[in-house]
Amino acid sequence: DSGATVQLKVPVAPVMPSRPPDDERKHEEAKRFARLLVSEIRLYNEQAVIEGRQTRDIYRRLKEDIDRSREMFEQRVPGEVRAQSNYFHDELVRILADGDTDALGL
Repeated sequence: DSGATVQLKVPVAPVMPSRPPDDERKHEEAKRFARLLVSEIRLYNEQAVIEGRQTRDIYRRLKEDIDRSREMFEQRVPGEVRAQSNYFHDELVRILADGDTDALGL
């Protein structure tokens, strides 16, 4: 029967409790700021990032820039947001280390 209906069973993801809108806005701003800071590090240090990925020592090569950007992130992002997340580190891994945590060399 070509008119048969096919039902797919797809697991339903658990619903995470949402944050209040103001908290959500703070988290989104923190994510964007982390992404901006780390993207600038990559932009201005492209060759060092490439070499650091290969030798798995990105942090050693870019320590000064990473530490300065982390300090800026910590000064601008509220402590309660930083306590619930690790956006800056997540962006270091995603943008600089191409998803490979070990490439940071921490």
